[in-house]
Amino acid sequence: MAEGNHARAADLYEKVWDFRHALEAARAGGDLPRALRYSIEIHDDALFAELLGALTATDDGAKAALEVLVRMRKSADAAPLAERLGDINRAIDLYTRAHRSLDAARLLESQGRDRDAGRLLERALDLAAPHEKAPMQLALGRILARRGAYPEAARLLQDARKLPDLRAEAQRHLIATLAAMGLRDGARDALLELRATDTSVPADLDTYLREWRDAGAERKTGRDREVIAGRYRLERLLGAGASGRVFLATDEVAGRPVAVKMFFASGARGGAAYERFVREARLASTLRHPSLVEVYDVSVERGFLAMEYLPGGSLAQRIAGGERLTGPQIRRMALDIIGGLEAAHHRGVVHRDVKPANIFFDARGTAKLGDFGVAHLVDLGQTQTGGLIGTLAYMSPEQITGAPISIAADLYALGVTLFEAVTGRLPFLGPDFVAQHLGEEPPLASSVAEGTGGWDPILAALLVKNPRERTQTLADLRRQLEALELHGQPRIGPRPRRASQPHSIAQLAEEDEAGPRYQFETPLGGTPVSQLARAVDTVLDRSVVIERFDSSDEATRALERARLLGRAASPFVQRALSLDRTSRTAVFEAPSGASLADSMPDLPPSETLRVLKRLARGAAAIHVVGGSHGAISPRTVVLDDGVAPTMMVAGLGIVGDSQPLDDVNAIITVVAAMAGCEPTFAAFAAAMCHEVGAQVPAFTAPIDAESLYAAADIVDVAVLSALGSR
Repeated sequence: MAEGNHARAADLYEKVWDFRHALEAARAGGDLPRALRYSIEIHDDALFAELLGALTATDDGAKAALEVLVRMRKSADAAPLAERLGDINRAIDLYTRAHRSLDAARLLESQGRDRDAGRLLERALDLAAPHEKAPMQLALGRILARRGAYPEAARLLQDARKLPDLRAEAQRHLIATLAAMGLRDGARDALLELRATDTSVPADLDTYLREWRDAGAERKTGRDREVIAGRYRLERLLGAGASGRVFLATDEVAGRPVAVKMFFASGARGGAAYERFVREARLASTLRHPSLVEVYDVSVERGFLAMEYLPGGSLAQRIAGGERLTGPQIRRMALDIIGGLEAAHHRGVVHRDVKPANIFFDARGTAKLGDFGVAHLVDLGQTQTGGLIGTLAYMSPEQITGAPISIAADLYALGVTLFEAVTGRLPFLGPDFVAQHLGEEPPLASSVAEGTGGWDPILAALLVKNPRERTQTLADLRRQLEALELHGQPRIGPRPRRASQPHSIAQLAEEDEAGPRYQFETPLGGTPVSQLARAVDTVLDRSVVIERFDSSDEATRALERARLLGRAASPFVQRALSLDRTSRTAVFEAPSGASLADSMPDLPPSETLRVLKRLARGAAAIHVVGGSHGAISPRTVVLDDGVAPTMMVAGLGIVGDSQPLDDVNAIITVVAAMAGCEPTFAAFAAAMCHEVGAQVPAFTAPIDAESLYAAADIVDVAVLSALGSR
């Protein structure tokens, strides 16, 4: 310090943990970001505020301060700074980390990401204290009303208006929501109640609703010609035909990549090609399923539609590139496409053009059936003969002859597609596809490619000429695929038949236009007392798990256990979204990731300890409500990409009596399996410390979830200290 070498002095002071003198050295040297970090280390709030104010006076200083705050995990202070600097995605993440869910949801809404905001607020409400709930109820109610979930929105808004500070705003939204539900008398009563405190509000309901609509109308802004509909910024061309183009674009509202298809054919409006575009665009926007390419936005007037962008390319591209999918990959693809076709068929829609060019893959390898792929677009600009060449190779005999079309046509086309994926070539090589599909018997897959004999009966049944003698249903095909043995790969089914339910897919066509909230069910299997299915929450656009319990006494006990576990307010326990004792049905949020039984990760000690601590927190939340999980195992623990575990509540089946200590021992067994050591906490702690060269600290043997967390935290500190000293 005496020599003026302030940076060196700060280094030396920091080595001996004298952060106050290190701070003085950093300030003397003009290194305010470093001084800010030291003020956090010594917990000097006044100095922290002074240094932060000095740094944030300029944008460069604010950016430096932001990095320090993020590094020191001061998320609550970092989030507003990131928002001020325009780094909205980072601000959302920081607000979420700081448990400021309202602010995170506000920014998500500002980006048009209502679904993400709604999911965030739902989870926050589960964990909020009673006095914290009203603002979240108002925000979530507003989002659900925009999404058309009016009954849920009305309940939330009615709860929110109990807080005096929020009463007026909640009442305004409630009036519009009740009117949207057709409850005009209730809306008028709510309007009169609002006018009692605000006479500027129109007395006439229709006048109020017009003003409400106008106030919320989208404000148009000037954009350059490469932004479509004021929202989709075109990035690059993906494909082209004589009548249109498909572009990769950025949705500037939702902040995600999309594929935008634009119909450009001059003078084509009213023509057959344009009418096909209009019909298919409208149809695709009404079909929703995880295995169908999602259409986000359609504008018939402007001639474009915005679709889900799938970076994995198409099956046609993979085959053309010489890639051969393995047997398990083909089966997985086929099961995905079956799910998408079922959703379409139950809506009375026959796809008519199943082929490799219309099967796409997302980043995780999930297959999705698309109606509007690039190959499909190319067909629009070609003559009838040229447009049919690609399709004829996969076309069923009844389509070729003009006979009535049924779902059997899609089964035939899927058979041709699977034959090509399995063998690397089409069953009929042309050029006279018409004569071959109508009169020639297809070869066996095993006669074309070695090691494919197991596929022979499945493909032969799909490629039968007479649709009445062909594989009859997609469910039949699913069972055949599940029973297929692939070079030592175990069978994956069959799934048990699903119990009857009040809102099955088959009933969707008879529902009102909105339909039930949870749609497009896909069977997941069952337990001795229940059946499970995956479905789509059409309001908040997420996957859910539906469990329907039978009428046995064991099922009643399982249902009550699910109800108890669903009350645990923890992000590490699967959320129960609803539970109906009358229909004996529970709906759970579907966690992302894979179970430890399916994919045991190889994590560093610090991450493994984090998993343990989070599982302990989840178990503690269960124990607080007076129960225990009783079935913690690698099968019931799901780990996502962020190393956040979720203890499953759905599908536990019959669980015997258990105590909290049983959960503690089960968690230790799970993490010990991850670490590859004996299933005791002492062995686990020794393994973690040994891997980083740390001394095993003294700890108290855990007897409940809280003491398990405390013991894991002690080991975690020892591991982090050893890593920090390297």
